[in-house]
Amino acid sequence: MSKPFKESALAATLCAEEIRLDLSADWHFSQAGSDLWYPATVPGCNFTDLYANGLIPDPMQADHETQLQWIETKDWCYRREFQLTAAELASRQWQLEALGLDTFADIYLNGQLLASTENMFIGYQFDCQSLLVAGENRLEIYFHSPINKVKPLQLASGMTYPAENDKSDDKLSVYVRKAPCHFGWDWGPRFVSSGIWRGIALLGRAAVSLDDFHCNQTALSAELASLTFDLDFTVLTAGRYQLQLACKDRPELSQSVSLELAVGQQHWQWQLAISQPELWWPAGLGDAFLYQFSVTARREPTLTNSGDLLAQKTLNIGLRTIEVINENDAEGQSFYFKVNGLPVFMKGANYIPASAFPGSLTASDYEREFAAVSAARMNMLRVWGGGFYQDDKFYQLADEHGVLIWQDFMFACSLYPADTAFLANVESEARYNIKRLRNHACLAMWCGNNEVDMGIARWDWPEKFGYSEPLFQQLKQDYCRLFGTLLPGLVQELDASRFYLRSSPISFWEDDADHLANHHFWGVWHGEQPFTEYQKRIPRFMSEYGFQSFPLQSSVDRFLPKAEQRLESAMLTVHQKHPRGNKLIQSYLTDEFQQPNDFEQLLYLSQVQQALGLKLAFDAHRAAMPFCMGTLYWQLNDTWPAASWSGIDYYGRWKALHYQAARSFRPQSLVFSSQNEQLRLQLISDSRTVFTASLRVRLLDFQGSVLLEHLRQVAVQPLQVDVVQQWPVASLTALGDASNLLVHAQLLSLVDGRVLTDNLHFFRPNLALKLQPATAQWQLNAVDGLLQVRLHSQTLLRQVLIELPDQEGKVLNFSDNFIDLLANEPVDITVAMPGLAAAQILAVASQLRVRSLVDSYQSAQSESHSAGLSSEASA
Repeated sequence: MSKPFKESALAATLCAEEIRLDLSADWHFSQAGSDLWYPATVPGCNFTDLYANGLIPDPMQADHETQLQWIETKDWCYRREFQLTAAELASRQWQLEALGLDTFADIYLNGQLLASTENMFIGYQFDCQSLLVAGENRLEIYFHSPINKVKPLQLASGMTYPAENDKSDDKLSVYVRKAPCHFGWDWGPRFVSSGIWRGIALLGRAAVSLDDFHCNQTALSAELASLTFDLDFTVLTAGRYQLQLACKDRPELSQSVSLELAVGQQHWQWQLAISQPELWWPAGLGDAFLYQFSVTARREPTLTNSGDLLAQKTLNIGLRTIEVINENDAEGQSFYFKVNGLPVFMKGANYIPASAFPGSLTASDYEREFAAVSAARMNMLRVWGGGFYQDDKFYQLADEHGVLIWQDFMFACSLYPADTAFLANVESEARYNIKRLRNHACLAMWCGNNEVDMGIARWDWPEKFGYSEPLFQQLKQDYCRLFGTLLPGLVQELDASRFYLRSSPISFWEDDADHLANHHFWGVWHGEQPFTEYQKRIPRFMSEYGFQSFPLQSSVDRFLPKAEQRLESAMLTVHQKHPRGNKLIQSYLTDEFQQPNDFEQLLYLSQVQQALGLKLAFDAHRAAMPFCMGTLYWQLNDTWPAASWSGIDYYGRWKALHYQAARSFRPQSLVFSSQNEQLRLQLISDSRTVFTASLRVRLLDFQGSVLLEHLRQVAVQPLQVDVVQQWPVASLTALGDASNLLVHAQLLSLVDGRVLTDNLHFFRPNLALKLQPATAQWQLNAVDGLLQVRLHSQTLLRQVLIELPDQEGKVLNFSDNFIDLLANEPVDITVAMPGLAAAQILAVASQLRVRSLVDSYQSAQSESHSAGLSSEASA
């Protein structure tokens, strides 16, 4: 039996305002041809619905991926019923809004075909008034198998496109406007899903529909901002209407106009000026200030009509200028971002889909991710082109957190068709998403694709796929039609102020052309070069580089049974998508560290290796400013539980890499480098103003003895790199055993003595350090919602990991972790436990576990499980 809408929604139909009646509940699904129907969750997909009903095992666990490939070849049906009264039906003009249908969908309303779709990335609105009835209505969506739908296209082409990450022989992914990574990647599974993956609703419109509201910033200075607001709207009933533009933050800017309007498409434009505007700044440089503008449409007030609200839209606008400077210069070809006229060093990561099943992602998932991004002091994310255009919530949070977004169009690592139908589909996709995203302050640039230029030049596609010279030339011409003409033309038409890059990177690491624009450097990892190459291969902007690690034991336990927790396990191999991945991790470990004594320590050590390896890159890139003006590592997050390049695992557990990024991306950084038997210390600042601080540098042995110390005041210059100290290496190592020595540099606030930044330099590789087995000690203090931990040791402990068990499936991430704990120098860290009282927090803390680098190869007895000194609770 069908269900009516909630009373609150029904009440809204009695008002004049446009309404949205949510259709996300009460769905059922079935495999096409079956009479068996099961409850479905919307948003979601067929995989998650099958699992929720116990029809398949958990796709994320064990080797279940290999058992579930049959799903992609089947068609799937979704349906629900709903009721409308005759009064409701007559009160509005109704449309069906489907914000995400994955992918080939036939939509039936009361048994009649309403529309068909073929693009996962487009939100649709379909007029459905003529198919609705008073009483019960049935909405059915039939999803065709993407594989079966496009296979005839591949057969007709007589060729195979070079989509090497598509884990099938026929590489059908290029024909489907769907997340490329759904067909497999070198960090993710092959789950070719179908379903309703974003919101779905009935829209009821009365008299006027506001279709698009766009702000164009025509001029900006510290004194004045000039803005143009364009409103596209549809008049459904002819009459006299009032349009009003208002600014919540500056009420005096409000403007209204009364118009006599005919039925049809309409356009209106406002121009306004804001004196002394508040600017939007990226994280670390100022506030990410947002002005809230709204536009409303009302009936013209009369003696009998108070001016009913008919429709409204809001925009949060950040006032800023963003320029991408990509031009020839004395050193080669630049690539950097200027925000509000200021060159800004970009610190961040590449962002991939946060789940193989994106319909399962919620607003709280995005909020948790941006909290992690802010904790790591990032100011840019690159939304990579092998996934999907992110949810509106993602870009709203980026606006609020001051995180710039490098936005790829959804093409990666392959050539693509360029027939009329395909280009028309892509044009609709690009128009929809450019218009959806262009108002966001965070949006820094558009990029046509990921690595296709590189693939054409370096990946031997003609030889691998048997292309004749004429065919390859035709494929390259098709490429230029798509990425050299269509997409840049649409950006110019719809978002002309933003930079468009055809393909990233501009220059290729194999060509040793670091002086030319942006790079994806994979000499470390794919090229099996040592981590020290990061200190030599410094480009103008690094938009990809990285190294793999495993999740920690507590995460591995959630997707692999104990019996399969070994490197040679077939199940673990399912979660390691790089063909050489495990061997590469082991090979680098052998060069850098002592052999771990068991599988759990191997997991831990892989993260230490990843973090310390990328630290070399972080330091080198920042110290090379302004030659190098950005460092975006691969990758922030995971799409499923796996060995990967991520800094945050699938369950939200921060790896050593994420903690290291938070330290390396502080506004000020101290960087050591060795050259010609000299040890050099550089001070880097991203701040906009000069200030004075204390520089403290000490030579220590691992037992805490101070062998040498310098303390002086330094002027921290804005947006600058300065050499602040230099020593002959021999003069330092002469004071002790080099394998038992380190240099510790700190920049201290003159106001409160707070450590603004610090860094360590070791004279020997980790393999040769004389680390002593030791037990860390700690003190605990709990207040409601927060655990405070003070760590202490009598000897150096490298990469100290503090762990607590997950609480009701939620990961507990500390404020800092994988810490180098110096002898006799306590470190304070915290972890939030919202909703728990102090006594409850101490009960959780009784399970605290601490270990360090030396424990990975020494006897497990040295590891700390219960070495706490004391515990205190306070209300």
